[in-house]
Amino acid sequence: MATDSTKEIAREDWPLLLLARDVLGVDGPEALDPIRIQKGIFLLSQRGPKRGIYSFRPYNWGPFSSELYGDLDLLAGLGMVTREHEPGRSWSRFKPTRAGILRADEVAATLEPEGLEWIGRVRRFLTTRSFDKLLDDVYAAFPEFATESLYRR
Repeated sequence: MATDSTKEIAREDWPLLLLARDVLGVDGPEALDPIRIQKGIFLLSQRGPKRGIYSFRPYNWGPFSSELYGDLDLLAGLGMVTREHEPGRSWSRFKPTRAGILRADEVAATLEPEGLEWIGRVRRFLTTRSFDKLLDDVYAAFPEFATESLYRR
């Protein structure tokens, strides 16, 4: 459920918070790939404590927001996240820097505990599934966002 405190959080702080596993108190990989970030922020935008923060459309791997990529670029430019190149891939994983973790901690302090816990559950959901299982689960819940997908099982 959205609270008044979520109105003060900048849009780019939401992906930063999703990346900050230690702030969320969850295990799993420190860096996330763009598909997992897209799906996590999509779930946040659809069902989380701050709905509608990004516009999504069906695309190659399901729900996609170009705004989110712009915000990840902004966070990298501000020194809040780093890109870790994935050998043999055209994409990088994103990881919060020390400054990013400090900012995420500030953001977390403004959220209701239930909202923060929900984001942590989403992060666990993203990191405990294979790529195929993640897409299967998201497509099953939101079939209207799978219409343009390159993924077929």
